[in-house]
Amino acid sequence: MNYFKIDINRLIKSKQVIVVVMLLLAIAIIDPITVSMYFSKDIGTAKTIGQNPFQFWMLMNSVSWGNNLYNIMFWILATLLTGLIYYEDKNTSMYMYQIIRKGKSKYLISKFFSTGLFSFILILLVLEINILVTYMLFPDTTVMTDYYDRLVPHEGSFVYKAFLSNPINATQIYSLLNALAMSIFVVFAQCISMLFKISIRYVALLIPVIILYGINFIFDSFPGLFAYNIRMILQPRAVSALTTIITWENVIVVMGGWIVVNLILISVIFLKSRNCYE
Repeated sequence: MNYFKIDINRLIKSKQVIVVVMLLLAIAIIDPITVSMYFSKDIGTAKTIGQNPFQFWMLMNSVSWGNNLYNIMFWILATLLTGLIYYEDKNTSMYMYQIIRKGKSKYLISKFFSTGLFSFILILLVLEINILVTYMLFPDTTVMTDYYDRLVPHEGSFVYKAFLSNPINATQIYSLLNALAMSIFVVFAQCISMLFKISIRYVALLIPVIILYGINFIFDSFPGLFAYNIRMILQPRAVSALTTIITWENVIVVMGGWIVVNLILISVIFLKSRNCYE
């Protein structure tokens, strides 16, 4: 069995990854159900706000518990979805055993590719399930209330044309972007764990989270950077609530910038690991 299959198998069987998967699936399914139950008890509010599914999918419905929990957990997920498989290898005999078998380059590439791909597929699947459940519970796509109008993306924003074509297209763009971003940050967290020699498990979990929170704090602190703030880009409400217009150019620059950061970190890791026994 090659490195990639071994790593994917380890991620699937990892207790912390299993807990994360179960939690994300629970959020994706239960959140729209609880929102639907709330409106079933308050018909007046339901008529005022409307029952269009575009208003209530998890990424859009910023007042729901599911949305808040997902956003609170976002940076933590980036570390948890690494499965800490590199940390566990490095602190056991598995590390030397694996790199001696087929070489360190293949070993490292597998760690980046397996965790990045796994997290992308997982987040995309979770968000697609949420969209499906939401559209099943809120089937009325024709009624558009004042509340719905406030969610329409600003003209010129990167999802505006997709939204005009069909709102479901906008949901798909955001699902893909969130999955891609999580994949990028998981690889980033993996890089951090490889660059720092960490022997304590909880420290290995916290360091990437602290770094990501710190970077996000800087972007949150300066309104002029909102268009380049990846957390703003990933939240659908931003293109309707903010006066800043987020364009496809902003999205490409930000996503591309983070990918470049990862490539630089990966290059440093490969340079530092030329001696396969380090």
